[in-house]
Amino acid sequence: MMTAQLQQQQQQQQQQQPNGTVAPAPTSTQRASSSSSSTNTSRAERVAAPSTHVPHASSELQNRAGESDSPYVRQHADTPVAWQLLDAATLARATSENKPIFMHIGFLADHHCHLTTQDSFSNPTVASFLNASFIPILVDREERPDLDNIYQNYSEAVNATGGWPLNLFLTPDLYPIFGGTYWPGPGTEHSLANVVPSGENNGGGDGSAGGGGGGGSDEETCNDFLAISKKIYGFWVDQEERCRREAFEMLSKLQDFAQEGTFGANITTTASPPQPPNPDDADLDLDQLDEALDRITKMFDPVDFGFGTPKFPNPARLSFLLRLAHFPNEVRDVVGDKDVDNATAMAVGTLRRIRDGGLRDHVGGGAGFMRFSVTSDWSMPHFEKMVGENALLLGVFLDAWLGGAEGEVRVDNEFADVVLELADYLISPVVRLPAGGFVASELADSFYRRGDRHVREGAYYLWTRREFDHVAGGEHDSAIAAAYWNVLEDGNIPRDQDPHDEFINQNVLHISKDALELSRQFGIPAAEVKRIVEEAREKLQAHRERERVRPERDEKVVVNTNGAVISALARTAAAVGSLEEVRSARYLDAAREAARFVKEHLWVGSELRRFWFGGKASETRAFADDYAFLIEGLLDLYEATLETEWLDWARELQDTQTHIFYDPIVVSSDAYPPSPRKAQSGGFYSTELETLSHTILRLKSGMDKSAPSTNAVSASNLFRLGALLDNKAYTVQAKETINAFEAEILQYPWLFVSLLEGVVSEKLGVREVRVESGDSEVLTAYRRLPRGEARALILVKGEEVKLVGEKLDNLTLEEERPKEVETEEKRASGGLEGKPEPEVNALPVQKDSKGLDENVSRTQHGQAESQEPPPREEEKVLV
Repeated sequence: MMTAQLQQQQQQQQQQQPNGTVAPAPTSTQRASSSSSSTNTSRAERVAAPSTHVPHASSELQNRAGESDSPYVRQHADTPVAWQLLDAATLARATSENKPIFMHIGFLADHHCHLTTQDSFSNPTVASFLNASFIPILVDREERPDLDNIYQNYSEAVNATGGWPLNLFLTPDLYPIFGGTYWPGPGTEHSLANVVPSGENNGGGDGSAGGGGGGGSDEETCNDFLAISKKIYGFWVDQEERCRREAFEMLSKLQDFAQEGTFGANITTTASPPQPPNPDDADLDLDQLDEALDRITKMFDPVDFGFGTPKFPNPARLSFLLRLAHFPNEVRDVVGDKDVDNATAMAVGTLRRIRDGGLRDHVGGGAGFMRFSVTSDWSMPHFEKMVGENALLLGVFLDAWLGGAEGEVRVDNEFADVVLELADYLISPVVRLPAGGFVASELADSFYRRGDRHVREGAYYLWTRREFDHVAGGEHDSAIAAAYWNVLEDGNIPRDQDPHDEFINQNVLHISKDALELSRQFGIPAAEVKRIVEEAREKLQAHRERERVRPERDEKVVVNTNGAVISALARTAAAVGSLEEVRSARYLDAAREAARFVKEHLWVGSELRRFWFGGKASETRAFADDYAFLIEGLLDLYEATLETEWLDWARELQDTQTHIFYDPIVVSSDAYPPSPRKAQSGGFYSTELETLSHTILRLKSGMDKSAPSTNAVSASNLFRLGALLDNKAYTVQAKETINAFEAEILQYPWLFVSLLEGVVSEKLGVREVRVESGDSEVLTAYRRLPRGEARALILVKGEEVKLVGEKLDNLTLEEERPKEVETEEKRASGGLEGKPEPEVNALPVQKDSKGLDENVSRTQHGQAESQEPPPREEEKVLV
């Protein structure tokens, strides 16, 4: 098989956390004619509208990148590749000319996407070949996450890796022939390093993914972009029928493994009248939390903390580990006290490594975290900062701060500094536009100095020891600061992470020794160490702002990113309250203004658009995740402000999301059979029913990736709305959403941890707190609770404040949580240094829920029944 031959020569560079899912195949080999409009922007009445750009079959391709709404696509308008947009006209041309499609999926912040544009798409030889042999299509993964998910699934299934850029060769009707991640441009240093003897697999560790051969001599094969493109085109010309057959067969094989969320509730019956399944009859139970934790514990890195290599922060998994300690006592009874405390230790230890490691911008005063570390010890980052992922991390650090507070919540508790600095970053002019929206990201590449002609990866964040010493101060002070951040004479970047000598003598700042260690090493008080380090930080920051050029931003205001930031800022503002009144007000104002920005600019005709850029809303309409994260943000904003406009809009958005994306449970019959695009099994599809092509599959998102899954967030929103609005229909829909993924959760619970949080609410009910608007004690206590199961803050009049249902003993002040023993040294040294790493299986915590226990109830939905855990298959699963 041709795919297998090419796969042998493709190096596997993982640039994203594998999402573990596989795209389903269409059910027919027919290549449907296209009849929809230029993007996913049309509903039924607009799907058949023709594109405004209809090139004649014989006309020369023209670069259409400038027509796009996306800044990533627009930046390719000046490249010699004749980029097309994915629309009906483009697919029609590919079909009429019988040309395969080359599709590039990337995003603006990524270094390797920039490198591909620079070395391949700006190369006249590459461009000429692509224009003559393929229909080249360019896609921003943040504009079309649906396409990205489908083809990432394909890449992971075929290559066991995924990431960006994602380069794909497709049939004219979008079936994948071959794909891979980064391929170096021809004649570049990266490509020359990829020259290998003929017949040998280039599986080296240079950080680039090769491709099929071709274009080389008899003695050698070049794994560069042009060689791979020629190989694929030759395959198409010589063996088109086989190429089409294998592309279809591959998707057909994947289909059985990719129908996520379609097995849950659908039944077929001839009974009269037919009855849909009862959502309370699902087999999901609290035991799945125990199974998930068991598997996560086995995956945990006890040395460097976190999971796997490369190291991703994985906010969804860390949130699950922290929430176990704050779920109702029934969960602790099932999981066990020791394992719950162990989960907290894993999460807290990992957060300390993230805080102290190379992902954090230490010079910027905690100004955000990079996307992931390519090294196991968190020391070497990919330098792009994703705003949405920083918002999710803020939520997790906030939970760690609130849940680990020893008695009273204070700003000198562990992680409080990270919470405040990260919230400050999110509301800074770097991230927040003057009109109120939040941008998508900061780029990895930038100019090192003003006046430079070429950008460099990580240039804004790296330091040589010579420059560091010159800026940080005298010999004594700079030596202490260098020891604190591990700044070395020859640089601290591992040699195997710099195969092309791009980081010679460069240092990524990360904390290697705390103030107590440095106090002993240099013979000075810990307080003096803290002063020296803080002064060095201020000098480095001033020098960097004066001499260097800050990375550019992707200024798209994406709805799901803004929803995540609104949620994180609203929760942080509510929690810090009287502790940091000025900051709290700024965070809350920023969250309000962002919500108003989205409503004013992206809520168009009672539907959301995906993003705003260049003064207008995108033609691309929002996806299910945009609705889910925005609704969550509005609910958190309502609880922080008690302003009903946010609750009202959240309800309206929820009804719209349901109308467009929900898969209602229907008892199947001959008249209403389920289909791949309408499974009738509950849960939310990521995309609308209508589509440009049948090969653009309609998937449901239940598995967590860098963010919690769309269906997990949606289920939580529905539980909360059901309690806030006393609407049982929302609660039933939340249960149906979770049960849609029952088969997958029972088999692989550790991949669905955010949905497991919904299982707790499904079985034990929503935590409700009833309070008068003027009861500041109860409001403060509620707002300082770390997250557990779904909860709702319900305003009532004074005489209505009472218990409804059973009193929750697990919300009392005396509930025991792991806490660390304070020593004289720790009190003396203060908070600059990281606390000692927790031993897994031993950590202590206390939670303050003062004022809540008399106002708390749980809506009851029946007692969960225990069951034997299903046998676990030992097959390999990408996680």
